Amino acid sequence: MAILAMFEVNGANASKNDEVIRRLTEIGQRVPDGQMHHVCYGDRERLQVIDVFESQAKLDAFGAKLMPILQDMSIEAKPRIFEVYNIIEGQ
Repeated sequence: MAILAMFEVNGANASKNDEVIRRLTEIGQRVPDGQMHHVCYGDRERLQVIDVFESQAKLDAFGAKLMPILQDMSIEAKPRIFEVYNIIEGQ
């Protein structure tokens, strides 16, 4: 079952976000296994994130690779997890 992870993020601005993406790309995790959607939004000085993953297990596996990067960059990200009922994809 798909899940939505709505992260409360502290310490992420646009330049830090770009660096996180660069580091993830470097380790082959730009689009991690099981990630269906990734949305980074909000004020460029206080960005927030929503991810949709195929399962909690896939999110957990990605989190094990992501969290050391976030910790190294002094970014905190606390998820609230919701089961996905329906996804309507645009064209």
